[in-house]
Amino acid sequence: AIKKFAVWARRELIDRVLQKADQYGITEKDHGDVRAEQINGRLLSRTEQSQRKNLIDRIAQAGQDGYRQVMEEVAYTWFNRFIALRFMEINGYLPTRIRVFTDEQNAFKPQILAEAIHMEQYGFDMEKVYAYKEKSDDEALFKYLLITQCNALNDILPGMFQKIADYTELLFPDNLLRDGSVIEQMIALIPEEDWLDQVQIIGWLYQY
Repeated sequence: AIKKFAVWARRELIDRVLQKADQYGITEKDHGDVRAEQINGRLLSRTEQSQRKNLIDRIAQAGQDGYRQVMEEVAYTWFNRFIALRFMEINGYLPTRIRVFTDEQNAFKPQILAEAIHMEQYGFDMEKVYAYKEKSDDEALFKYLLITQCNALNDILPGMFQKIADYTELLFPDNLLRDGSVIEQMIALIPEEDWLDQVQIIGWLYQY
């Protein structure tokens, strides 16, 4: 189960990251105008403009195969984050004690979404949380909560949660809350008991 998931997840995450880059006008053949303020008719926020510029710069710095290398690095970063968070939520290691991907019955119903409005003490920006809630935009809220959680964990586990480069946030995969996503498959394919106090599972996932 571990091997099946890891091999599939690698391809799936790379594909998702490539799709996200394409949404911002960055492909293997053409990285677009580094100063672009809108892509495909959509106006970019200042944050997106900065992240996009940094992504293009990083690809250029990486050399001849820079595009593919950077896309794989970003996919691998998110893979690392997802499996580490899964291990921590099952073993009760998250400082918030609130599950990120499942509820207490291990169903694919992220507890963090249900509890978001009560998480001000953990450093979440409640104005953003309420704004996403008012729009019923669970995807955007989940992205915000997940990235904020990862950055908070950087303070206590810097070896596992290195600070995420801003362009990595730009390439955060879409549709993670849908059936068939990397997260849903991680929950469905790997039994919960395989994660219990077995830190070796992370080594096996890296191995595959």
